[in-house]
Amino acid sequence: MFRHPINETTANREGIVQVVSSMKWYSSLAKLLLEHTSQKDERFEEPRRLLADRILDLYKTLLKYIIKSICAYNRNPVLQHLWNLMKVDSWSGSLDDVNKAENSVKAAASALGVQQANSYLGLLVHMHVSEAQDNIMKNLCVADMTAEIKSLQQRKDNVLADSYKWILGNEQYRDFTDWQQGSTRRLLWIKGDAGKGKTMLLIGIVTSLTAELETHFDKPHIAYFFCQATNDRLNTATAILRGLIFMLVRQQKSLIRHLDAFKDLGSTLFEAHASFYNLKDVLLAMLADTTLERAYLVVDALDECKKEEPGQTQLLELISVAADMNSKVKWLVTSRNQDHIGNILNKTETAARLSLELNANSVTGAVNSYIGHKMIDLAARFETTYRDSDDGILTEVRQVQEQIAEEVRQRADGTFLWVALVFRQIHDDPDLGADEILRLVHSIPRGLDGMYDQMMGQIIQRTDVYSQHSKDVLLIMLNTYRPLQLSELVSLAALPRLAAHSSIVRRCGLLTIKEDDNTVYFVHQSAKDYLTEHAKPEILSKIFPSGRAGHHKIVPQSLKAMRATLRRNIYKLGYPGFPITDVQVPHPDPLVSIRYACVYWVDDLCEIQIEDDRAGLYSTIHTFLKEHFLHWLEALSLMSRMCEGVFAVDKLASLLTVSLP
Repeated sequence: MFRHPINETTANREGIVQVVSSMKWYSSLAKLLLEHTSQKDERFEEPRRLLADRILDLYKTLLKYIIKSICAYNRNPVLQHLWNLMKVDSWSGSLDDVNKAENSVKAAASALGVQQANSYLGLLVHMHVSEAQDNIMKNLCVADMTAEIKSLQQRKDNVLADSYKWILGNEQYRDFTDWQQGSTRRLLWIKGDAGKGKTMLLIGIVTSLTAELETHFDKPHIAYFFCQATNDRLNTATAILRGLIFMLVRQQKSLIRHLDAFKDLGSTLFEAHASFYNLKDVLLAMLADTTLERAYLVVDALDECKKEEPGQTQLLELISVAADMNSKVKWLVTSRNQDHIGNILNKTETAARLSLELNANSVTGAVNSYIGHKMIDLAARFETTYRDSDDGILTEVRQVQEQIAEEVRQRADGTFLWVALVFRQIHDDPDLGADEILRLVHSIPRGLDGMYDQMMGQIIQRTDVYSQHSKDVLLIMLNTYRPLQLSELVSLAALPRLAAHSSIVRRCGLLTIKEDDNTVYFVHQSAKDYLTEHAKPEILSKIFPSGRAGHHKIVPQSLKAMRATLRRNIYKLGYPGFPITDVQVPHPDPLVSIRYACVYWVDDLCEIQIEDDRAGLYSTIHTFLKEHFLHWLEALSLMSRMCEGVFAVDKLASLLTVSLP
């Protein structure tokens, strides 16, 4: 009488633990078992169908056990005790049914030939990717977007939950992410002006979605790409497609079969002019694949994608078409308020727009939270500065601190970047007192262009040698194809070896240095846009007296740096033909300061518009090629950039054919 209820309760509890802990595993296992490999074989179709039926029966048995347990726990306790006494539920028998269904799945899996010695490890071993497919994946990868997110966070301050959590409750966003209620929204376009925090917002959304999807039994895929106009690797339509495809294949290996037709092309699949169109077909085929379940595709900063065909327009048209034709995929994209982008995306019947300007109250609240976070750091600085002061001064400091926070809030206009740049100026001058910081905040103009005008005015007003160095640095950064390592910038801008290089960069105002790898970036795309589009003529004429084109300075400095650095067997490898996979980069790396020069000097040469400037370099180029052509190719090989070297030689030959009589 006493033993039966106790035994039944124990059996039920142990069964629940077993069943619940197995459900997600079986859901993931089902996808693995039933996934089509790239080498499809019709002989396996019948065993595969049988296996699908067995997995379905197993899942029904698991759900039946859970539902039965829920009913038992909600039953009257006295009645449940009587049921346990009489063993009406027979929990041990129900668990036996689960075990039988599981054994049936194992038997069907064995018949399919994917299970070895009843070990699930055999399934993972079976799902291998061929060497050719491995090479495709290596060539496909354009950047590790997870690492790029961390880099963006460091440059834009770590994303705070308060900066983006408002959108998680936004009605348009919730409707877009709702798969269960039959939402027809498959494309959400978040748009806003420069500096409004679109990238920070999207980083927060990706982080939130990734964590949320981990809790789903069917775990939808999420592939994302953060476009960056200042980096030529990350600002083309082809690069965006490569990034999305790469992340999808990493999450579902079987999708790689859609790339099999191109495995003989090697890296040229991703670098030729037609690459975009090949990759477009690949992506559409992947999204239409019956084995692909739900997926989010996320693209940040569509406005920063290059416009040269195939470029921004072709990418937008692809997104528009894909959103309408596929209900399993949802697109989340961001951009500035640009009519060209809106005209294409608005054609999509399933599209929704979320304007940051129309959600000004939410954005302002997020900006105010960001200001509060920055004020905590400032308060800690004041505590250190005034720790030996009397109570009267401390009271006055706290009052000034509140005035600083209020002044920043009043002048921010809902722009994260403006706030970030204000506190950066405060941080860069640690000797400022509380009253001086308040005066500094008062002196900073509203709006990004006004702030940039002030920064350029400070460079113009300085008369020391650092003023000219700052101008040289801005000219080089404005004309290079990607962000530069500090050592590369020192070389291309011809900065004195013993100068305080980091200080010169920071005095430019528009530039920042990523501390973990010393990479120099524009603080924001709007800063580069300011120099190319919005700066006043009287400012530009003083910052760039010879004009904004700087390639005529980059090329000779590139050649000079390469001639001074390149030599035979620069990594001191053991013998000719040393496998590139076995190369260990020496420390310090002798190539680190000339990597940009080696890859891009011919591209910069082609950008020189004045024929006399270009012709004046031919003698230097001839000498360089006679002395260091093989050394240059060796360096490109060590950097895994030989393909760029081939294209560079072809461009150089074409350029000389046109230029020389």
